[in-house]
Amino acid sequence: MSWLAIDPAPITRREPVPGAPSLQIFAGKPHALAFLADGTLVVGGSRELTTHDPSAPTPPRAAFDLGGGVEWMTAHPDGVSVIAAVRSSRGSAVVRVWPATGELVRLFTEPSFGWVFTANLSPDGAQLVWRRNGVPPSLCTVDLATGAQVRELELPLELNGASTLAVRPDGAVYIAGAGRSGQLVHPDGQVEGIPVFDSFSAPFFATGGTVLTIDGKRFGLVDGKLDSFAGLSQGARQASITFDRRHLAFHMPLRHVQVWDVTARCVIFTAEQRGANGTTPWWRGQSAAAGATHVAAIQHLDASVEIWRIDQPGEPSARLHGYSQGARRLQFHGGALTAHTLQPANTHPAVMEIDLQSGAAQLLRERRVHDMVRTADGQRMLVLHEEEAGGSSVTHFDAAGEPRENFPVQKAAAELALAPNASTWAVTSHTWASSADPTVHAQWRAFGAAKWAKTIKARSYFHALDLGDTAAAVMIGPELTVVALGKSKPLLTVTIADTVRDLALSRDGAHVGLACDDKSRLVHVASGVVTELPHGVPGERQWPKCVCFDDRGVWLFFGFPSGAITQHRVLTGALVATHHAHTDEVRALAWHDGSLWSSGEDGTILRWGDLGG
Repeated sequence: MSWLAIDPAPITRREPVPGAPSLQIFAGKPHALAFLADGTLVVGGSRELTTHDPSAPTPPRAAFDLGGGVEWMTAHPDGVSVIAAVRSSRGSAVVRVWPATGELVRLFTEPSFGWVFTANLSPDGAQLVWRRNGVPPSLCTVDLATGAQVRELELPLELNGASTLAVRPDGAVYIAGAGRSGQLVHPDGQVEGIPVFDSFSAPFFATGGTVLTIDGKRFGLVDGKLDSFAGLSQGARQASITFDRRHLAFHMPLRHVQVWDVTARCVIFTAEQRGANGTTPWWRGQSAAAGATHVAAIQHLDASVEIWRIDQPGEPSARLHGYSQGARRLQFHGGALTAHTLQPANTHPAVMEIDLQSGAAQLLRERRVHDMVRTADGQRMLVLHEEEAGGSSVTHFDAAGEPRENFPVQKAAAELALAPNASTWAVTSHTWASSADPTVHAQWRAFGAAKWAKTIKARSYFHALDLGDTAAAVMIGPELTVVALGKSKPLLTVTIADTVRDLALSRDGAHVGLACDDKSRLVHVASGVVTELPHGVPGERQWPKCVCFDDRGVWLFFGFPSGAITQHRVLTGALVATHHAHTDEVRALAWHDGSLWSSGEDGTILRWGDLGG
């Protein structure tokens, strides 16, 4: 099996400042691409916006801190500026950037754009039209010269589900929502239902008589009604519009990039991308763009940006590296870090080892990974993965990445846990029934043991587990159970009236931290007292996604979808701080060598400075 060497991970070290990151691994994650009229490639990333010469993209020509991560971006018809939607843990904004002069204007702010920013420019570039989530949602038009709102029109409720929209030259807007119901919204507020096919989903480009959807389908007006016409021969999932509206770049991640000529009504460029079998990675933004001489697209397997000459589609002429998908698990051993990346379970490797001094990196040659843990000496690593022939198992690897043992589990893989003293490991997996919730199996055993020490089974779609040095905590559905290792009788069984997303057990087994859909909770094991923890993180659907304790059980941390991390005092449950550095969902928290570490959907791995004694 062994390891595969890859490009080094860039590591940035900062002067230690209390309550702020002192180290950052990776430059973030690329979200949106665009070309300016002079051929400059603009990359909107989760940490900054950068500009590049596509023929020699490294180092960047310039970098701009936008106060958050770019989640949507388009080139303005003037050819010298871009419009970008920016998100951070403190809120969202739309900005306009002129890269050549360095000018940056914040057009307007919003508490949150929701899961995805849905917008487009008017063909003349005078206005931005965007969908505001709500009950009901609304369609907002903003003047791009001043940032002032021109109008806001109420929309049908199902258009909360729209992910794109297209603006006609006369200001009318095509938009499709839940059930792929097409709507045409006129500037006077009239909403006209469009009798079209089920294939009319995600319209993003419109002329006076033609509409193209983001998956490459083309529709035209015939006798006042939309009818389908020949579009792309191959599908797509993301697309972008060139500044002059002459070309459209379509992208099917891990498959191909295509450029459509609007006037000629045909594909003028097709390039293939390296792919993988299984679940396809995806994230917000415009993942491909076309210019006069080059085409660029994000390679979602490794978060790089591939660049082709438009007349040479065979192989990329250049690549931008240093980005990352982010991580869902962080494990430390000696001077190295092993991360389970946010690569979904497919045939591309997802376990990465990084040397924390040099940044040297390598991938474990294991596929379809669901979780991993590694001992602090680095000698033992457990990987939960799907088997080629079906089913799931846990493989024990040595430090060289060679498999030593294999432990079959239930058909569907879930997660692993490792005791801090490395004596015991645990796994959850589950079976599926056609008419009932899956049966979850939570099991643990000591290294070298011949059989499982204990198995807890219950039915639910939601479950989590963790290990301390002397106890295990398992939550399946609403029921939390804490059991002393080597014992059969529970130390605690308590019902929690919500859906668990993650849990952490303090090293001494005295407390359980619960990340639930409605709020954070702290459970005192000896007394069974459950304390609800207010977090104050703004925005809807801000439930915590990950949780961890420090080694002493003094602090409890929760990571949120907005990128915020809350810090609570375990003794009282009091919120003592909210930390802001990530620009997207926090997916992993870990305590190592006296510091908090975190990672998430913004592609970075952070080590935090002093967070208090």
